[in-house]
Amino acid sequence: MTEKKYGHLITENRVHRHSDWVDQVPRDPESGQILTWLDGDVIPGAFYYESFMAIKPTIEGSFNDPPHVHPEWDEVIGIYSTNPNDTENLGGEVHLTIDDELQVITRSCAIFIPKGLQHGPLVIKKVTTPVLLVTTGNYPNYT
Repeated sequence: MTEKKYGHLITENRVHRHSDWVDQVPRDPESGQILTWLDGDVIPGAFYYESFMAIKPTIEGSFNDPPHVHPEWDEVIGIYSTNPNDTENLGGEVHLTIDDELQVITRSCAIFIPKGLQHGPLVIKKVTTPVLLVTTGNYPNYT
């Protein structure tokens, strides 16, 4: 079979490529799974993108990235319902701390984190239907 001209722009990669300090955070594989991971290492020229399906609450001390800052790039975090009959109601509860202010999220939303703004941890407190989390940033690699 011949390869398509733009086939190299599609990835099914699930390999986590976080920086070293994030890799040190223990993760509970039963809480959910990475759906896709994309960055400049996976496809040259791409920017950071990750999708994750949460299927149960976060176990304390796992999956929670500590409070951190991205000094060089903005980040968008999307938190979405997977219930086709109620896409607004999250079907769960997610806690995200932004600059020491706790945000309790119970509805589908997109969150803009400007570069330099401290955020984290993100904690999945309740899941009644799977919750889709998407993060992306205008930088070639997660730092």
